[in-house]
Amino acid sequence: MKKSILIVLLIALLAVGVGVSGCLGGDDPATNNSTNNSTNNSTNATPEASFNGSIVTVSVSGYELLAVQAVTADRQNILGVTDALNGFRGSYATPANSNVYLSAYQTESNASAQGYVQSMINAHNDRFGNSSNVTNIDINGTNATLFTTTIMAGGAAVERYVIAWASGDILVVVSGPTSLNELRTIAEASDL
Repeated sequence: MKKSILIVLLIALLAVGVGVSGCLGGDDPATNNSTNNSTNNSTNATPEASFNGSIVTVSVSGYELLAVQAVTADRQNILGVTDALNGFRGSYATPANSNVYLSAYQTESNASAQGYVQSMINAHNDRFGNSSNVTNIDINGTNATLFTTTIMAGGAAVERYVIAWASGDILVVVSGPTSLNELRTIAEASDL
């Protein structure tokens, strides 16, 4: 009798230990990882430990870091990107009192990140026509894509810009209602 009670207690302690250790299933919403092989329809790669908010934190004279936020690409109105890629966005106030947004999204590979840039190019050309408003520029020795659009603001035509490129398995997007020079300043300071 004592032996069976001891065995039951050992099994109960083992079950509690495994449960507390986190070895049994459950989804971790913070990392979008599934540990119980349930359906997890995320197209995002497992974030690396080094992929954190500091990736979008830069120091540039005259620019003020306003905030760093965890974001998903599908909620950032990036033309051509509809997947829920996990990422971070740094918001900066410029010397001209505009805003610049430096965003970095984790993808599965460099080819995947380049594919998202190509999707942005295709969507831009579909919406605005295949014209010279998509060009290549150099950002820190990397071939980046510059998207230029013209909008009406206050009765005047104003150009808006987005710069995007693949940096390893990271999709980098720099945008904001400001001048191209201010976007380039943050893009180049990112060192991505």
